[in-house]
Amino acid sequence: MLRTTILRHEPDPGGPPPHFDWLLEAAPTPSPEDRVVPTYRCRRRPDRLAIGESIRLQPVDAHRGWWLARSILEEVTLGPPMGTARVIQSGRIDSEPPLLLTSMESTVCWSQSRRVMTYRLEQIRPGEVLATRIAPFSTDQESSPSPVTGVSLL
Repeated sequence: MLRTTILRHEPDPGGPPPHFDWLLEAAPTPSPEDRVVPTYRCRRRPDRLAIGESIRLQPVDAHRGWWLARSILEEVTLGPPMGTARVIQSGRIDSEPPLLLTSMESTVCWSQSRRVMTYRLEQIRPGEVLATRIAPFSTDQESSPSPVTGVSLL
């Protein structure tokens, strides 16, 4: 299983608006200092979506792997104008490689709530991804397609 984390950024005055960064580990992070964790900026928390709700994600620079090991609510002071960032949620994601690069589905087990959520991530244009919370697949293989799982660098 791979890791995922949601950060809440509270920038300094003059910085970008407050936002969330969703980190989705695509492969085990070799060193916590490496900036290799695919990260997406969003206005709403992905762990608060109802089934059928969507949010737009903007890919941003990869974040360091040490964010994935931070404690919930631990606050880190960043350089100006980024202010502070706080881990507000972490979890585990399925780890099979994706079959498609433009659309994929992944299941997350969020650590705080213990809720399991399935998301569809679709690239809708360069630099923009749509994340939709979907109902988990049925166990009836004849009536449901096989899920595309994993993490992609959409």
